[in-house]
Amino acid sequence: MKPKNFIAVAAVATLLFASGCATRTTASGGKETSLLAGAVTVSTRSFQPTAPATLDVDKSKIASTGDPSGNKVTLLWGLITLHDY
Repeated sequence: MKPKNFIAVAAVATLLFASGCATRTTASGGKETSLLAGAVTVSTRSFQPTAPATLDVDKSKIASTGDPSGNKVTLLWGLITLHDY
């Protein structure tokens, strides 16, 4: 890859991943981080019920480690939700 192409690709990737990023502390003491202007949201200690209009995947039923962690990943603004609780 030419140096000019590498710089252009690196700049676009940085802008994409830095656009609309935010982290906040939730009421339950966990963290919620949004990436790509909310297209990807990662939450810890989030035992909130999922929205009815989402493709809900319970990771604890697929590969259970015992205790639920409360971790949740939401993709495509809530279209797909992966959670462990």
